[in-house]
Amino acid sequence: MRLEREREIGILFIDTERNNAVNPDSIHEANQLMDEAERDPTIRALIVTSTHKSLFCPGLDFPTLMGKSRAEMAAFFQTLLGLTRRKLAYPKPEVYALNGHTLAAGAILALTGDYRVMTNGSSFGLVEIDLGIAIPRSTVAMLEHLLGSRLAERVLVGGQRYTAEQALQLGLVDEVVERERLMERALEHTRLLAAKPPEAYRRLRRYLRHDVADRMEALDAAHLDEFVDQWFSEETQRQLRATLERMMSGKAAARA
Repeated sequence: MRLEREREIGILFIDTERNNAVNPDSIHEANQLMDEAERDPTIRALIVTSTHKSLFCPGLDFPTLMGKSRAEMAAFFQTLLGLTRRKLAYPKPEVYALNGHTLAAGAILALTGDYRVMTNGSSFGLVEIDLGIAIPRSTVAMLEHLLGSRLAERVLVGGQRYTAEQALQLGLVDEVVERERLMERALEHTRLLAAKPPEAYRRLRRYLRHDVADRMEALDAAHLDEFVDQWFSEETQRQLRATLERMMSGKAAARA
């Protein structure tokens, strides 16, 4: 990952060797760059995007995570949930320029932002249920807060991969544009947010989001072990192995 500057705007580019899938290294890098942007008074707002042509974030990095121990997975999920809470309550505006498919953990992180611009031809989905995963209770609480309980239930239980246009209709993204206009529109909206008085923005952010962020922290403390148990359950491991096999066979076919 890297952080670049466009005047008062910081642009955080996701560009990992694991196709932007979420793993311990990517969470560590994200926190480091968010620290840098938060400390820099010249950065008034952030854009989060990807350098990949048609992929923003596919979710968790299963090949890296599948061999980890229970203690390692508990530590990983703790840091991932911490990153989600941090993004939800981040004191500077975050706009997501979704240049490609945005799925599972990638979609959850994008939903913490102030505004989401997506390229047409992309997809957006909370597909965890088909992997045998019921997302953490804290994340359910966040999505109910951001989307409303009925839409949160629909997207979580259905596990559907929505087109960009469908995601726009549901309110999962705020705007759909041609690929060549993505950064232009993201910058335009980010500049609008960056022009707001920063102390008033931080105060409103706290009023709007800190109650749910505090609730999420309490739910994470109470239910982390339950979520780790689910990860190592027979059903979930079976679904994850099948997913990993499909991924590997797809890569082998692409190389042939």
